[in-house]
Amino acid sequence: MNGRLARRLGMFAALGLVMAFTLSPYAWLVVSSFKASTDIFTRTPNWSLSGATLKNYIWALGPTGGNLSIFFWNTILAAGLTAIITAVLGAMGGYAMARYAFPGRRFLALALLLSPMFQGPPVMIPFYRILSTLKLLNTIPGLVLVYLSLTLPICIWLMAGFFRSLPVELEEAALVDGCGPVGAFAWILLPLTVPGLAATSLYAFVVAWNDYQYALILTSSERAKTIQLSLSELLTFFGQTNWGGIMASGVLTTLPVILIFMVIQKALVQGLTAGALKS
Repeated sequence: MNGRLARRLGMFAALGLVMAFTLSPYAWLVVSSFKASTDIFTRTPNWSLSGATLKNYIWALGPTGGNLSIFFWNTILAAGLTAIITAVLGAMGGYAMARYAFPGRRFLALALLLSPMFQGPPVMIPFYRILSTLKLLNTIPGLVLVYLSLTLPICIWLMAGFFRSLPVELEEAALVDGCGPVGAFAWILLPLTVPGLAATSLYAFVVAWNDYQYALILTSSERAKTIQLSLSELLTFFGQTNWGGIMASGVLTTLPVILIFMVIQKALVQGLTAGALKS
């Protein structure tokens, strides 16, 4: 018993050290966001919040500073639409991959798995030309279409694993009771895959929220620019770097993802665990 207790204490101590090492930069970011720029760079690190101020957050959100409120809305809209559309199309595509035998299904599954390898710089120019032809350049819908090419393949693959784990007898029973194929999918199977939908939706939201390279190439004005672009532009704001404001902007940028994770944490963990065991 003493040996088992010692091993558990050692494991918890190691996990505590890892968590402290992982979270300390973000903790420093939060503390520094309430300080003046001159108080951030000191010879001895100071974790005290004495003299804390909200001026950095006012600067980050205000029109005379970072003006992040506009870019926040753009990014939330693009990431939210990407997450919703990915969940809907991913569920339908995953169901088709899991339940229907059609020519080329294995090839399609392999293509979905390998598609993330063909993203980034190699497809920048084709995406630019396509959106320009469709009159969607420098628009939120254009960004959403590009983000879907990143999120849908993986999410269809994951959702197919969830649907394969569900007994076919559930659908057969629903059909016998008078429910149509669409109704069986929407009212019987889909509620059972909520953990998978939570996992894929959060994945899609984070991918769209953190994107920099596509937004850099495909947007050029405030009507479509995202928060990641605005953060990079703050580094040379009026030729002077406001580090306190940048720290506050960093906190505001990470906050939505943290809040969403806290809300759907339980379903997300269930989805990731189930997907790992069932795929």
